Amino acid sequence: MAAENFVKKLQAMASKEKPVWEERAKFRRENRDWLKKSQAIAIKVNGVIHEQGISQKDLAALMNVSPQQINKILKGQENLTLETIGRLENALGTTLITIGDDGSGISPFDEDLLVEA
Repeated sequence: MAAENFVKKLQAMASKEKPVWEERAKFRRENRDWLKKSQAIAIKVNGVIHEQGISQKDLAALMNVSPQQINKILKGQENLTLETIGRLENALGTTLITIGDDGSGISPFDEDLLVEA
């Protein structure tokens, strides 16, 4: 009887759904490229706000977003848009990404190549 109850409890605890860790691992594998870039940006932003002595709340106010949004960005798990990256750069007064830093493409200093919107 005790063994039967034990088995029933184990079966009740066992989930037929995939484990959460497995779903997270699959997500990380499928999104590895942009996650690495998001994490690199998060590390840089964390360093800049530390150097400048501003809080996440201060950065949120500068960008006119919620502190929760800044928290997501700083975790390095957010798929950032170019608009968001630009707003971060403007708020922090720094460059977070450079396109064509090997001499090709557009760098932040090739303003004459940019078209007015």
